[in-house]
Amino acid sequence: MSALNLQKRNQNLSYRSHFLIIFLLSIITIDCSTYWSHRKKDLADVFTAGVESPGYGVGVRIGPLATGFVFQGGESEPGKRDLGTGYGLRGGSYGKYRSQQLIFAFLGGEKFHSMPNEEILPKEEPKQAETKPSDNFLILPETNDPEQDPNPTPELSDERQNAKSYEIRYLRFYNNPVSERRKAKKEAFFRKYLESLDPQKRNEAIQNFLAQNPKNKDDYPSAFLFEVELYISIRYGIRIGFNFAEFLDFLLGFTGFDLLEDDI
Repeated sequence: MSALNLQKRNQNLSYRSHFLIIFLLSIITIDCSTYWSHRKKDLADVFTAGVESPGYGVGVRIGPLATGFVFQGGESEPGKRDLGTGYGLRGGSYGKYRSQQLIFAFLGGEKFHSMPNEEILPKEEPKQAETKPSDNFLILPETNDPEQDPNPTPELSDERQNAKSYEIRYLRFYNNPVSERRKAKKEAFFRKYLESLDPQKRNEAIQNFLAQNPKNKDDYPSAFLFEVELYISIRYGIRIGFNFAEFLDFLLGFTGFDLLEDDI
């Protein structure tokens, strides 16, 4: 029995030493500053703690399932949904952010994105002379959508903040027709194609089109499905939350595995 126990103990030590070697090699092969920067960001993704205004009500959200009665955000003028801001830790960033949410029993939706100093906003194109057919140009589709959001989710200069932004209607999560899913896939493919044409972001026409058609509109990151949030407000409110997927991503990140593919 003692020989068998000794053999098992040696096997356990062998497994631990192999794991330690792999862990150390993964750290050595990755730039240390970048590695720890990603770990810090992954940890920030796990928690939500912010103060928001204006808002009224109480609501709880578990993934896409929300319940309660919440009115948070609003309009500064008819048709311009530009109210609803917060300050704190949300979406992996600390600072000011846009927050709008409506919950009526089990219906409603919400919108979130960071509000850093820099946003990639569309620029006014100067009038130019008519181009000849031989000129090198790209014709982009018109974006005159009568139902277009007057205050769309902006395209931010930080790609990671873009990935954490979202706009979602809860009912649509459960009732998403095939035609709408196909349309979303086509739009995502076209957007990715445009981004590949201008990796340095120097083509003004392409960048204006991308800014006017943000990829996160009416969409959400995969970690959204594993988040638990509580919101309480009377004019000024608090939002606290915990994301189980982001916590797992944080733990696995120490081994070099990026579960949510957000180390950007």
